[in-house]
Amino acid sequence: MSKSLAQLEARKQVLIVELELQRMQLSLHAADARNALRPAGLLGGAIARPAALIALVDGVSRLFGWRRAARLVRLAAVVLAAVRIARVWRSRVAPSPAPAPPGEPAE
Repeated sequence: MSKSLAQLEARKQVLIVELELQRMQLSLHAADARNALRPAGLLGGAIARPAALIALVDGVSRLFGWRRAARLVRLAAVVLAAVRIARVWRSRVAPSPAPAPPGEPAE
């Protein structure tokens, strides 16, 4: 009896380690896919990263039945994309030239 319990415990540990390895591999493959599918340029990346996050969290949350979490993450990702787009747009817009002080000729 004790021997079979020890075997079951050892099998459980092996399965846990295999599961952790598979999770790390999945994370690595997801990062590779995200980098491969990310559009070029800052604006494309600002949209692609949240889209990848939405897809990942939506898939995981559907597996566990977390509908509310999926909706919140989708909303947060859309807001994040909008913030990133605004930040990229602000950095690309040239600042207006400062007016010349009085008494100096304008350039």
